[in-house]
Amino acid sequence: MHQGICGLSLHQFRNYPTLDLQIGQSPVVFIGPNGAGKTNILEAISLFAPGRGLRSERVSEMSCHLHHQDHGLLWAIHLLLNDETSLSTGLEKTSQGLEKRLYRVHGQTVKGQACFAEWLHILWLTPEVDRIFLDTPSVRRKFIDRLVYADDPLHAERVNRYEHVLRERMMVLRNQNDPQWLSALEEQLASLGVAIAVARHHLMQRLGEGKRYLHPLFPKFESSMVGDIDSWVGQLPATEAETQLKEALRQHRFNDQESGTTKFGPHRSDWHVMHTMKNIAADQASTGEQKILLVATILSFIHAKVRHDPRLTILLLDDVIAHLDFRHRVVLFEEICALQSQPDLRGHVQTWLTGTDAMLFESLVGQAQFFVVDQATATPG
Repeated sequence: MHQGICGLSLHQFRNYPTLDLQIGQSPVVFIGPNGAGKTNILEAISLFAPGRGLRSERVSEMSCHLHHQDHGLLWAIHLLLNDETSLSTGLEKTSQGLEKRLYRVHGQTVKGQACFAEWLHILWLTPEVDRIFLDTPSVRRKFIDRLVYADDPLHAERVNRYEHVLRERMMVLRNQNDPQWLSALEEQLASLGVAIAVARHHLMQRLGEGKRYLHPLFPKFESSMVGDIDSWVGQLPATEAETQLKEALRQHRFNDQESGTTKFGPHRSDWHVMHTMKNIAADQASTGEQKILLVATILSFIHAKVRHDPRLTILLLDDVIAHLDFRHRVVLFEEICALQSQPDLRGHVQTWLTGTDAMLFESLVGQAQFFVVDQATATPG
């Protein structure tokens, strides 16, 4: 059976007091003016992925109530998959005034978002990442880590734990400066840091595999992680890389204490992309070329992933096509339709898109399910 979301329900979420959508097996397109609530629908789906969704906002700000109620359910989202799997998340306020995030599978409470990864993983592109190649290394690392999460849900836990230990080490450097305590923390950082770098390294290999399946009109590119630890994991066994990272942390204690920042580790790495046909770095490419490179990266990852992972891949493209030229829009739509319908792919993909101009989606007519969004409603169109 083709996998996918066949039903989406929202309750008191953003500008939707209630919304119930029945979804077919083709790509889903939402058309409407700015501010109508198109992105809110994509955000609702993104909350089933690790983290805080595509807007990275506090869950307490997602209720459509202008004045939050004293207690009870503040908002809820329900997904129904074609295999009758039921996934739900939401936020409730207890009678004591505490907010509690809810996660449920078939109506039964589960521990967190990581449990949803058994059925699906979710990727997204939004206008906020259009300039990612001109942004900070931190923004690029977060983008890459989202792709890694889709392959390995435990990666989120490792990154969170690494950042916690990193802060703890800095606290010890500023205060007690206890050598034994520092050694124990640096051993943890070395183990976690190498695991994070290895996972990113494997992702770069996966992108290299997936780009072979891209339409030839997409630009050729090379993708790599750049940093000391990234060089180590590409050349050394993991145990040796851990030893080198631990020693580097020990040797730089004084400098880290003085500067207030840790100089070595995967938190210093950067993602580098080369437009090989023009032999230029992505940050030197035009705005349009940068966007196409970003789309090519996502599609390369999906092409590689669906060939070895049977879980549903949800791709959310929020106003992504507005600045693509006609040729690349058509090619993107061809890729999306092929990924979603090609019978020989072991994995399954469902794509959700938004836009303000229906004419930009003209080549998807007859191949996608369209909804018109306005006044907190989404009606087939």
